[in-house]
Amino acid sequence: MSTPTYTSEQIIDLLFTNSTKYVSAHTGDPGATGANEVAAGVDANYARKATSLVKSLSGTIYRARNSADVVFNAAAAGSSYSVTHLGIWDAASGGNFLAALPLPAALPVVAGAINAFALNDIVIRGD
Repeated sequence: MSTPTYTSEQIIDLLFTNSTKYVSAHTGDPGATGANEVAAGVDANYARKATSLVKSLSGTIYRARNSADVVFNAAAAGSSYSVTHLGIWDAASGGNFLAALPLPAALPVVAGAINAFALNDIVIRGD
């Protein structure tokens, strides 16, 4: 089933571009619930990062993209893990899990590492 252009625009507007969203890092597939988010026991400095998403049209499908760089805190001493997915939430902690985004390759994180995603690197499709 294909998603009509109007419907994809409404999905993006309703869920992603109407307020601040929060980007999370995950060490495995978050599934439908946001599972495998980096925990304080793995990285004491970890926190979701606030972002604003903007709407764009590509062909007949709307997308939401990050409107500024998303920069995570430097990893705490003793940290060592790999990020495989990003997540989008409606709150800095707890809240509702809105989307899972697999990374093209696992991103290794070690103590002191600062991971960042540039403008337009985070893309959510409205279909």
